[in-house]
Amino acid sequence: MSGGSTFKVNGIEYEIGDGVRAGSRLVDFLHERRLMGTHVTCYQGGCGACIVTAAIPDPASGTSQSCSVNSCLVPLASCAGWEITTVEGLGNSHDGYHVIQDTLANNAGTQCGYCSPGFVMSMYGLTQNNPSWTDTDVESVLDANICRCTGYRPIIKAFKSITPGDIEDSHLARCSDKAKKCCKGKCCKSSAQEKPKKVQMKMIAPKDNANWHKPLTLEELYSIIASIPASERYSLICGDTAQAVIGTDYSVSTTIYTRSIPELSMVNQTPDNVLFGANVTISQMITHMKSMASSEGFSYLEHLADMWHHVAGTSVRNLGSWAGNIATRIAHSDFPSDLYPNLMVAGATVTLGTTDGSTTTHTLEELLGMDLVGDRKVILLLTLPKMADNVVFRVFKVSPRSHNAHAFINGGFRFEIDAANAHTVVGTPVIVYGCINTTFYHATATESVLAGKSLEDQSVVQAAVESLASEIKPDESPLEPAPAYKVAIAQNMLYKTILGIIGDVASPDVSSGATDLVRPLSSGKQVYDENQEIWPLGQPIPKIEAHIQCSGEAEYAVIAPEVEGELFGMFVTSTQANAKIVSIDPSEALKMPGVVAFVGIEDITGENNINNQTWPGVPEPLFPSERVSYYGQPLGLLVTEGRGPAYGALGAVKVTYDDIQPPVLTIDEALQKPFPEGQPEPFVQGDVEAGFAASTTIVTGAMGRNGQYHFAMEPQVCIVTPTDEGFDVLAGTQWASECQRAIGQVLGIPDNKITVTVKRLGGAFGSKIDRCNILSTAASLAAQKTRKRVRVALDFDVNTTLIGWREPYLCTYKAGVNAEGILQAIEATLISDAGYIAVDISSGGAAFVMPSCYACPNWNVKPQFVLTNTANNTWCRSPGTNEGMIFMENILDHIATEIGMDPLEFRRKNLMPDGSSRNLNQVVHRLRHAMAGNPNAKIPKAITITNNLISDMIDQIMVSADVDARKADIETFNQNNKWKKRGLAVMTQMWPYAPPSVYPFSCMVSINCRDGTVLISHGGVESGQGINTKVAQSAAYELGIPLDMIAIKGSTTHTNANSQCTGGSLGSDITSYCVSTACRHLKERLEAFRQTLEKPDIDWPELVSQAYFSGIDISERYVNTAGEVTGYGVFGVAVTEVELDVLTGQFLVLRTDILEDAGRSLSPLVDIGQVEGGFIMGQGMFTMEEPIYDPVSGQRLTNSTWTYKPPLAQDIPIDFRVTLLQDSPNPLGFQLSKVTGEPPLVLAFSVVMALRQAVASARADGGTTGWFQMDTPLTVEKLQRLCLVDPARLVITT
Repeated sequence: MSGGSTFKVNGIEYEIGDGVRAGSRLVDFLHERRLMGTHVTCYQGGCGACIVTAAIPDPASGTSQSCSVNSCLVPLASCAGWEITTVEGLGNSHDGYHVIQDTLANNAGTQCGYCSPGFVMSMYGLTQNNPSWTDTDVESVLDANICRCTGYRPIIKAFKSITPGDIEDSHLARCSDKAKKCCKGKCCKSSAQEKPKKVQMKMIAPKDNANWHKPLTLEELYSIIASIPASERYSLICGDTAQAVIGTDYSVSTTIYTRSIPELSMVNQTPDNVLFGANVTISQMITHMKSMASSEGFSYLEHLADMWHHVAGTSVRNLGSWAGNIATRIAHSDFPSDLYPNLMVAGATVTLGTTDGSTTTHTLEELLGMDLVGDRKVILLLTLPKMADNVVFRVFKVSPRSHNAHAFINGGFRFEIDAANAHTVVGTPVIVYGCINTTFYHATATESVLAGKSLEDQSVVQAAVESLASEIKPDESPLEPAPAYKVAIAQNMLYKTILGIIGDVASPDVSSGATDLVRPLSSGKQVYDENQEIWPLGQPIPKIEAHIQCSGEAEYAVIAPEVEGELFGMFVTSTQANAKIVSIDPSEALKMPGVVAFVGIEDITGENNINNQTWPGVPEPLFPSERVSYYGQPLGLLVTEGRGPAYGALGAVKVTYDDIQPPVLTIDEALQKPFPEGQPEPFVQGDVEAGFAASTTIVTGAMGRNGQYHFAMEPQVCIVTPTDEGFDVLAGTQWASECQRAIGQVLGIPDNKITVTVKRLGGAFGSKIDRCNILSTAASLAAQKTRKRVRVALDFDVNTTLIGWREPYLCTYKAGVNAEGILQAIEATLISDAGYIAVDISSGGAAFVMPSCYACPNWNVKPQFVLTNTANNTWCRSPGTNEGMIFMENILDHIATEIGMDPLEFRRKNLMPDGSSRNLNQVVHRLRHAMAGNPNAKIPKAITITNNLISDMIDQIMVSADVDARKADIETFNQNNKWKKRGLAVMTQMWPYAPPSVYPFSCMVSINCRDGTVLISHGGVESGQGINTKVAQSAAYELGIPLDMIAIKGSTTHTNANSQCTGGSLGSDITSYCVSTACRHLKERLEAFRQTLEKPDIDWPELVSQAYFSGIDISERYVNTAGEVTGYGVFGVAVTEVELDVLTGQFLVLRTDILEDAGRSLSPLVDIGQVEGGFIMGQGMFTMEEPIYDPVSGQRLTNSTWTYKPPLAQDIPIDFRVTLLQDSPNPLGFQLSKVTGEPPLVLAFSVVMALRQAVASARADGGTTGWFQMDTPLTVEKLQRLCLVDPARLVITT
């Protein structure tokens, strides 16, 4: 880079020196400055964890505009002149919190907290860029942020409550945080007022030797380009957001940053055109187009602006320019640009400049195939023309998610219409489609079919539809929908456009096809018992860590400070999925600068087995010895001086394979081979053959459910430090004791040489129970070999590939009922995909929970697993229980359809009576007892459900959710609309909470003698579920002291030795019980001492002090013993209503009501958060998330935020209501409570059940009735294809 320049971060000035390379990113600089509140999850601009706010100079106006940006995408060298604010620049626990941080925390809008700073900065960016904002603006600005924990509802609510006045007065609120004492402006004085501090940066990016240029005029730009040799490649960037999709082009020798050129930032409007300079960002264009749309001839700009809200996320649109998007499409024919077809159909032209100063103007089609860099051409200007009043303009996009997702297919239409002449097309229309193949855009044959024709003529419409089927030839790709789907959507987009043009000419029942689904503003309602008599227990408070999470002060292992001499480990992974390893040669890599060591199988000094108590008897190798079993399997660990050298050296490790076999990637493929040994035991009850003999109706069927990525926002991470005593391990694990054992086993050293510490996790959901042992053991081997501290943290693509996901499942079944609709027999096979090794399989548990809340006298459920060439699939929120219950719901719907009975009535007929028992999976419980070190424990055969609450809960929700009236409305709606369909479903469940009799958690409660404050360390792990908050509330209640006197420390394998795994909803419940018991013992001891005093009426601190000085032990350790925590049933009911666009497969969840049985809640806001977050995670699993593989290599292709899409804020139920069942104490639970972490996830299957009703109505309109198989996830493609829309049905009159 030539020349120095400065920028500010939180008011402190920094100088960019010559050492800064073109590839250095802003987020790396922030982390070097220890501004760690700006987190990183994906490094692709797709998750929002890294968002900061920047005031960016506009060279055209001379002012700066503030907006949110993804710091992982921003080139550091581009920040010259910027004023950047990170979450640390807003507020903190010392100086007071900013109103945005405070409001988010107080509204329970944070759980694991890893995503919270990004949400805060998105909202802050909105407030800094606008003097006022609407609720719509708030919901829209969150389209760039992913939260896996909360379900988004409390975040939306919190931010909607913030007003411009709140922002203006935020500094006053921060003063008031300081014990009500004003700081006289010191705490709230802008850091920009402080004396600037200049720091020379020395950031070096890997494999990046590019020159950096920042021209200030077009002439300078042309001069720089002219000076570059013809044989060299260069890159023009404005926001550089495209690198998140296409990656970094290391052939580029020169990077030219164009954002400072005034001519390229101009915006102008004439009577006939609107003009945008090449640097105008997509966000700026949206703003300008909305304001310009009121001008005569430019109303179509409103449609463009609305569509472009669905392009990427706000923070990416704030950075990326329209020209960058267009240039990316020109250079990369497979880039699915939304802008390109939109602008093409609008008749836009693009002006190019050359180094001699000349310009040429081109249509979008003429630009295709150009080599802008090779021809030394520069995009200068976009011109959008005026349109006549009789021109109809329409654009579409169908994508895997409503926002921030690339298109499966997009389209645009421009028709000049003579409405008075039977809506005749004047001249030739423009019909454009994107994402068909790398060359197709214009549907010229179909344009000719429609030229000069009346759109009221059904034969014309059919001819056009048929023409599209002939001329559209989509490419096939594993990541893309089937070509037949793309053809159908292309036809349906045209049909929608025609319906919109002819308006009332179309029959009323088809007219709804003209409109797109429009999501209104979100709303919600939460109901729970106050239970004030037991506060602080049961008090509705935010999580105790909420504020430090929202301020970015919360510490996570992945952002732990680096130390001098620390090394970085990066896995060398397989590029084959089923092959023999001939050799692994790291010699060339070891010669490269910064490479210290390679750790392979030969470095293992103990056992090559990362399993100890996780799945006893099934060894799992850290590194394979003979064959690789899946693409991305770790083969060794490259140890380097920092992350940069590792990227450069990975490719130098030579792995040679032989006997390469086709990978087995699906259950269907695995079923072509015999089942592996060690299959789980079946669930057998009664005599199914006798049951079928007594049945008058028998159904058979199948249902598949694919896997799901956990999407914990904090990646897998472990840091190992050699000490004079052994190793200190900072681990991202849900099970510290097993992490300790695995390290000792692999290194061959005693466990007492290893101390594992876990402070908190940025999400987990089961992914960090034992999969983290891959990292911890490898990092420990590296630390042992190098005698240095080693950090291993997985990049997103490695995290999604090396680590297994939720198991895919296939259920086949046979079920029978009698003439009264009473279940007689159920026979089923539940097959799970274990991955390459039979560890962490859940099908055994799924079989035993299948009955849920229903009664059937005869069962034969056979759980099985298959092995595939995929990563070892693992526990994921509600494993086994989720699958067993959803397959049962599917069976019940099948039977209800077959016998013509209302699904809810059928369920009511078959609810289990009070006093029923539920068999327990003996294998799972033996496993859990073995995990707890007690393999010979007596295991109960069943749990008894004294009172089935479901019937009463159904009655309650039928009234509160107005189910009957809404069902009647839906029936009318569906009768009147062929192309929009609604469905409403009521789902019930009984989730069995069945802890093993021995499942220990060790806790330590220490009271400080000076002031009586309490410090607690427990064996559970805080991962967002609120375990620390429930523990603190339980302790404060038991001790009878204020909650603010309680503090929670992280867990260690010394203080909390031999504690169990935090998972399966077992953590919060048992740790709260243990801590409460320890506190009760302390309280009894102190109260007994009080009675010995002459003046017993003293306050808590004095009592503690006197007891201490009298020799009373004021610390207590407790571990639960056999049988102290017992099982029970957790009940839940959900009502969900959806609306489906039959022509596209897109849908809205209109409303969800959940009635959840939480007993007497320990912490209502925490429990409601678990209900909402679990439901949305389940909704993602059932409707949009799934793994996709390359069938040849076995590579998991859904390994980025570009290809894998969990729900966002605008995907949740529009009306989201949660009620914790009132006045329902649980006599079997700790403090009369019930667990809430996992059960609500299953209720998201109500979305599938409601969609089934909508699809069934669509199929019936086409003459197809009866049951049909619906595998999940129900992607937009699956939904639309299930609707069986024959193109012949695309009529305008019926």
